[in-house]
Amino acid sequence: MKPSLIDPYKSKNWRRIAGWALTVVLLIVVAYYGWQAILSNSHAPVQLVVYAFSTQEEVFTQGIFPAFEAQWEADTGRDLSIEGVFGPSGTLAGQINLGAPADVAVFSNAQHVTWLKFGRVVREDTELLVIGCTPMVIVTRPGNPAGLAEFADLAQPGLRLLHADPRSSGAGEWAVLAEYGSALLESGGQSRAEAQLMDIWYNVRLLAPSGRAALTLFELGAGDALVTYEQDARLALERGVELEIVVPASTILAQLVAVIVDDNVTRAERLTVEAFIEFLASDDGQGILSRYHLRPADLDCQASPELIGAFTVEDLGGWAQAYTGLVENLWKTEIEPQLDLESALLVPGLGENK
Repeated sequence: MKPSLIDPYKSKNWRRIAGWALTVVLLIVVAYYGWQAILSNSHAPVQLVVYAFSTQEEVFTQGIFPAFEAQWEADTGRDLSIEGVFGPSGTLAGQINLGAPADVAVFSNAQHVTWLKFGRVVREDTELLVIGCTPMVIVTRPGNPAGLAEFADLAQPGLRLLHADPRSSGAGEWAVLAEYGSALLESGGQSRAEAQLMDIWYNVRLLAPSGRAALTLFELGAGDALVTYEQDARLALERGVELEIVVPASTILAQLVAVIVDDNVTRAERLTVEAFIEFLASDDGQGILSRYHLRPADLDCQASPELIGAFTVEDLGGWAQAYTGLVENLWKTEIEPQLDLESALLVPGLGENK
């Protein structure tokens, strides 16, 4: 047999070298196209989805969104599109827990952030941002024909009240806390506070799904008065709605909050989302919110004579205690079943303003 002209040892080395060379080429190709994808993505338009409670619609669509888009595009050179979804705060929290694609949630109170943490769409260690505060006020007809001054006056016989629904609306929840807390902190007695809350709700004739919806019904002619955010009442005055604002001596400061919805935010989106939250806390963001009548989160009530007697949810034990005790146990079980409500369809002009 003739000896082979091919050295088996050298043949194996060449195959090994060829395999290494092919691997290196493939790695270079993958790295090249991966880098191209990163470069392409770094210049791609960015979309941000913000869910915010109903009274903030013009605040964000006319003020916050355009300003942040302009700042982001100037800083990064990338186009940014922000989609806003607006509705009752509690309803939005439920939708997000069911999978709604919010990157950021702006709620009327911290309890709704807690619901997102229970639903595990917001991490337990994620901190919320208090973007500002607004006192709960009484809105009534021009001239204040019923002579309303305090929340206790809402219990006077014959008064017809509108109210945001505490089941869906943060404004409704804050109003319950204001109506109860003002009596509790004045008298120190729980029974008196419960009696005042029940007497006020005896006069409620219409429930609306949100604070903005309640104010719209008032604008259409329904009811004599309602309790809502000072911010929204002042925005209504700017729109030309005829109303009078009464700031009770003892009222609650509603703290409005924003939070990142961690479960919906990709690694590529997080930089934009975090920048948006930072913008809300910045001087520019706070300046815009102030122009839309939101008071600062660190408000000094001593510098505002009409708010010297104001209190916070912490004076009622915090949101967990206040929500369970007042909304779940007192309002839902004892007050709501006794309500004597009218149909909103009876409001003049409602059919033309749906």
